[in-house]
Amino acid sequence: MPFLITPGMPYFAAAVAGAILAALGLLLMELRQVAAVGMQLAPSPTAMSRRYIVGNLAGIPLASAVALVVVAGNIQGTTRLLLLGGAAAIYLYLALVLPRRPVVQREREAARLRTLTPGFISFVRVALGSFESPTDIMRRYTARPVKQYALMQDLVAESIKIGLDRRMRPFAALATVARERGCRELNDVTEALAQAEAEGGRIDTVLQAQQATLELILQSEFKRMLRRRTMYLLLMVAVSLVVGILINLLWVMTGGGSALFGAL
Repeated sequence: MPFLITPGMPYFAAAVAGAILAALGLLLMELRQVAAVGMQLAPSPTAMSRRYIVGNLAGIPLASAVALVVVAGNIQGTTRLLLLGGAAAIYLYLALVLPRRPVVQREREAARLRTLTPGFISFVRVALGSFESPTDIMRRYTARPVKQYALMQDLVAESIKIGLDRRMRPFAALATVARERGCRELNDVTEALAQAEAEGGRIDTVLQAQQATLELILQSEFKRMLRRRTMYLLLMVAVSLVVGILINLLWVMTGGGSALFGAL
């Protein structure tokens, strides 16, 4: 195509390559931080701003390249709409969706940990009856991998490793790891466990109170979810009824029935 040999094409290609290298450098920097700290940290506001800037630097040239192909090639019709829609999708994915991926993943993990916390509390309460140490309890929790509990088991295993490396109390290490996961309920439980461990309090009493509070929170969330899904279902039923009525009216008004019987 003629636009590929225009004088400005090398500079445009260099801008696209620079944006890709910047995005790759951001990814490698985040991987280096994870390796240095030993856990996946939540992106800071500065890191999120940097991700949005890099995403726009990568999305704008690539989306502009697709739009330039449409304009320079004088593409018309459905193909033009598809390419312009693809350019918009490229920009939205690189500039908005991809930078927010760590935040969305963190929110999903926090929601999953919230549902796994009552089971972990019950396991610790039962294990305390056998007078095991907190470290042995957590090791036994991670001894048999279960797919449904993999997220919580990984968190507990990571806390064991950090506790041994930094010479921390078991529940204090667990609170340190849970603090970075963004789950408020799990954070409250682990902070209470770490405080009881440091002060020599009764851990079973703390767990009982935390479990009762967490069950009330989960029950209220479940009720809100049911009400929200019921409203969505009623809305879908109402929309389907309106659409069905409109289709029937159009069928009668346009004489669709007579046309069909005439064709038969």
